[in-house]
Amino acid sequence: MKKWKCLVCGYIHTGNEPPEKCPVCGAPKSQFIDVTELEAPAPKPAPPAAPETQPIADSPEISAPAAATKTAAPEPLSPFKDSRYRQLFEMLTKYHGHPISVHIPNGLLPVTVLLIILSALFGIKGMATAATYNLGAVALSMPLVLFLGWVDWQNRFNGAITNVFIVKIACGIIVTVTAWFLFIWLLVNPAVVTTPQASRVAFFLINLIMLGAASIAGWYGGKLVFRD
Repeated sequence: MKKWKCLVCGYIHTGNEPPEKCPVCGAPKSQFIDVTELEAPAPKPAPPAAPETQPIADSPEISAPAAATKTAAPEPLSPFKDSRYRQLFEMLTKYHGHPISVHIPNGLLPVTVLLIILSALFGIKGMATAATYNLGAVALSMPLVLFLGWVDWQNRFNGAITNVFIVKIACGIIVTVTAWFLFIWLLVNPAVVTTPQASRVAFFLINLIMLGAASIAGWYGGKLVFRD
């Protein structure tokens, strides 16, 4: 059986043919290369034969060192190669800037929605206030999360356009827009949580959309990290 490697995310597929689509990142079949021979153990080198002595006049080419005939392997291209901030962008990826930053909204959003539901059920205004503060933290953190996600996308996946990345980008934008919208809504009308109003259903529905978008983005992010 052959082994095929996805050039976008590094997923390894075993089979006679590469898959039609990468199950991790959604890259097409054309983005797979055969790595069977590359992963096979290299044969042990034969012992070097004794060098034959020949007159210099008969073999002038031996005067050039053998190492000069070897060409250096090309360096991998970086999307930030020509950027003055190249080292900064590479450090952000190396030290996992995006996974660290994304834990802020991922941790606060479920708590925020839970506080809103409990506040609506029991009429506790303090929970609605706490939810407002949490939403503010999410709204403020999302621009940084999106920026670091874009840097990671460029560095790790060469900015590949697949369904997985399209969905993740769309979900990130949805979370950002809804978080800011709900945060401003609560600042203007905090009673929307505890007081029956005509717009109350829309308020709760937008909360569920925000939480669902964050969950979908996290699920696809897990697939890319664990390649499962």
